Amino acid sequence: MNKFMAFQPVWLTDMVYQYVRSRQIPGGVVVLVSHNGRTFDVPFLKKEFSRCSYEIPSDWLFADTLPLARAVMKSKGSKVPSKISLQALREHYGIPLIGPAHRALSDVHSLALVLQRLTYDLKLPVSGLIQGSFK
Repeated sequence: MNKFMAFQPVWLTDMVYQYVRSRQIPGGVVVLVSHNGRTFDVPFLKKEFSRCSYEIPSDWLFADTLPLARAVMKSKGSKVPSKISLQALREHYGIPLIGPAHRALSDVHSLALVLQRLTYDLKLPVSGLIQGSFK
């Protein structure tokens, strides 16, 4: 973790919490999607929330596109590499890069389009994505 991230003020965690809650359908769940989230993004988010004395709400779920990508490759009989980057998936699906790689907005755009393609290839409905998510 870099020095900037170690000193994020509590208001930033509060802002993320309030932003997500403001877009949540009443009575619905929130599914936060990331690539390789189970080992990187989700532990980081949980640690930051804990550090700021927040709990991740029980109706927030996490979905990771990495296992979905592996499942697609396996279903197509492809050899599944140990590392499958978001960039490799974007290129595989012919998704153009919008903005610089590894910047938040361009990665979010790429991830949204990759998620669409993965769920289509797997014939995975939203309910299946939710069922496969984790806390």
